[in-house]
Amino acid sequence: MLENPKKRALRSKDGLEIIEYTRQKMTREFFRYMFMAIFNSIFFFILYYLLIKWDPLNMYPEVFAWFVAFAIGTVEAHYVHRRFTFKSTISYKESLFWMMIVYTIIAVISSITIWALVNMLDIDSYIAWVINNCMFGLAYFAGLRLLAFPPELDSEE
Repeated sequence: MLENPKKRALRSKDGLEIIEYTRQKMTREFFRYMFMAIFNSIFFFILYYLLIKWDPLNMYPEVFAWFVAFAIGTVEAHYVHRRFTFKSTISYKESLFWMMIVYTIIAVISSITIWALVNMLDIDSYIAWVINNCMFGLAYFAGLRLLAFPPELDSEE
């Protein structure tokens, strides 16, 4: 589980070649990922919206809402992507560990981004939410495919 992320990604890249991961297969998988991501995003947005309205800290409600909704949404997204997107046989604990690595890195960067969009660029918080999600979608897919759900452990293979 504590494998070097770079070595793990390279091993997964080799796994893509071994299972003959074609452009067609990647496209199908990416569309399945996008469909699940839309479902996850709706869940995430509802949490984000409710937390902004609740505003328990009384300062930077968008950043607080983004971070908390992100944390809760990550656990929900893990289940959905493990079961439906990648159909992986990797152990739940191991895939959750690697997904948390991917999502934590993106959480830090995207939290800074949402702060900048709302507080520096004065963009509406809901529009900033959409921009932020669009900016990081491909990074999620690549991180999940190469680290959390290695292709050689797909149940479809």
